[in-house]
Amino acid sequence: MNALIMWGLTLWVPVLMCVLNINETKFKKNIAVGVTFPRAGREDAGVLGLLRGFKREQICLCLALMAVGVLCMVLTWPALHFLAYFLWIDLVIVAQFVSYARWNGKLKKLKKERGWTVPAVRAASVTVPAVQAKRPGLWWFIAAALIAAVPAVLDRTLWYAYLLDAALALGCFFGSRYLYRNRAETVDENGAVTQALTRVRRRAWDRVWLLCAWMMAVVSLCIWASTKLSAVGGGAFMVLTVVLALGVCAVAIVLEFRVRRVQEKLTAASGEGFYVDEDDRWIWGQLYYDPNDSRVIVNNRTGANSTVNVARPGGKVFMAFALILLFIAMPVMGVCFDSMGAGPEPLAVEDGALVAASWGKDYVLPLEDIESAEIIDQLPKNMVRVMGTGLDSLLKGRFRTEWGDATLCLDPRTGPWLKVATADGKLYLLGGGESDIVDIIQEIKQ
Repeated sequence: MNALIMWGLTLWVPVLMCVLNINETKFKKNIAVGVTFPRAGREDAGVLGLLRGFKREQICLCLALMAVGVLCMVLTWPALHFLAYFLWIDLVIVAQFVSYARWNGKLKKLKKERGWTVPAVRAASVTVPAVQAKRPGLWWFIAAALIAAVPAVLDRTLWYAYLLDAALALGCFFGSRYLYRNRAETVDENGAVTQALTRVRRRAWDRVWLLCAWMMAVVSLCIWASTKLSAVGGGAFMVLTVVLALGVCAVAIVLEFRVRRVQEKLTAASGEGFYVDEDDRWIWGQLYYDPNDSRVIVNNRTGANSTVNVARPGGKVFMAFALILLFIAMPVMGVCFDSMGAGPEPLAVEDGALVAASWGKDYVLPLEDIESAEIIDQLPKNMVRVMGTGLDSLLKGRFRTEWGDATLCLDPRTGPWLKVATADGKLYLLGGGESDIVDIIQEIKQ
């Protein structure tokens, strides 16, 4: 079930990337698929033919990636399911990147053949009036952070989760202020257009960050509610959290396309005479590289997002981290999740102690510390995970149950299980799978 939820939350990503890339064929700020053209290029048959080819490839690529995803979801051997999932994510990212780079190269080659390559004009060389725009104040973010932190007072068990949400809510303010740069909004010497583009982009940027801050506040409240109201179905609050996150993503996508439409409309008359052309600073149209630019964070040329300057040390570190995460950490995580998905090891009594183990962690309970042990055929309903693992084949860690807080190490698919209480008042639910519970409890009672 967990794996199906993961696929359900990401299988639509190739569609989104396809739509975003097809939108790149519409000229915004004189740019299409990362290449700057003069006005004459917008009606050139060769350019339009390449853009149509890019569209067709994006649609075919989207269908192929979704088909591979469905096959991985349905046919993958359970022991390799998570590995296949993370490798598929890598495939989606790499395939889209390579496709964009290939067609960006074709368009740049045609631009050179047509004689449209001009001496690079940097946006930084154009002086434009300062932009005055009302932005959300710090107090909006502080309020979200305070609300996110309130449950930490009411529930000391998960205080770290609530404070993390509060920190992330406050961090959204710094993201809105310091992960943004105006320079890339300059198209030509028309200062009024530059100001309008900047206001629209900045407004969308601020709204997304403010929405994220308040989402963290609601998430914190949902976590608290799910732990307190577990007996009446607190899992619904976790579903609400997922729905809320998807809602934020939907709003961000809508704002992204709105910014793109405005950029397309406001720069429809540009491209004659003087205009900004920074193609030589954008590798494959996607990676910004400018050793003479001191900034690490720069705006993408179109849309509302930001990227990094990979010519700067900070940009290199960020890119290296991203590559390690995508192509090393994620596959390793897949292997780890698949290993954990094998379920717990069978319970055993060794050296006068009850031992429950699963993937690198053992729970060792000396027999003399066990006050009671009984076999149960049903697990408590509406258990809430406080800290640990919640896979279909393995529940491990701290959980809240109708019997009180408990430490679990069990396979929830197959019983019976062992309910153990120790002299220090702790409760354990153990076993499942291949555990011989009857023999184990006899050994404990002896």
